[in-house]
Amino acid sequence: TVRHEIAIVNGEVIEVDSDDDDDDDEADPSITRQNILDLCQQLEVGCMQYGDPQFSLDLSSQLLKFRANLRREELLNARQTSLERFFSV
Repeated sequence: TVRHEIAIVNGEVIEVDSDDDDDDDEADPSITRQNILDLCQQLEVGCMQYGDPQFSLDLSSQLLKFRANLRREELLNARQTSLERFFSV
């Protein structure tokens, strides 16, 4: 599963969704960007503790790049707010 996800990130695999699954997508719980970032960080740590060192290093490197890309997108789409929104006067 992890190798399949990495292939998707690298653009090596193209997923095609069937029309029958459209109704099921609405019932699936939404995963947030923060959940993905946390999961990537946990997998990076797990890669260094378990498994083949060469494969783990490659996977950890790819996860780090993916996490950096998510953070970059988050910063590019961020909006500035005033302090008045957080404090009542």
